Amino acid sequence: MSLERVTITIPSETLSAVKGAAEREGLSLSAWLSRAAEHAAKIEAGLAAAEEVLAEVGPPTPEEQQWVDDFMEKVTGTVPGTETEPAADAA
Repeated sequence: MSLERVTITIPSETLSAVKGAAEREGLSLSAWLSRAAEHAAKIEAGLAAAEEVLAEVGPPTPEEQQWVDDFMEKVTGTVPGTETEPAADAA
């Protein structure tokens, strides 16, 4: 793996929070930011793949969407796109 040096500009409050998180996890600032960037890139790649599939097969039926909403509520305690509070037994 090759490494590259970059310069970034982020808000002071964000930098303070990131430094604290990296310290708590025993990571260097560079390692913590690299891991966070890799995680965000994987999420974006998954979202792009999902958009491609939806463009090919079309949107879910109301029944399929309900299944997804029920599943997400079960595993996360929330329903995507709503202000639902986490379920009390989700913890």
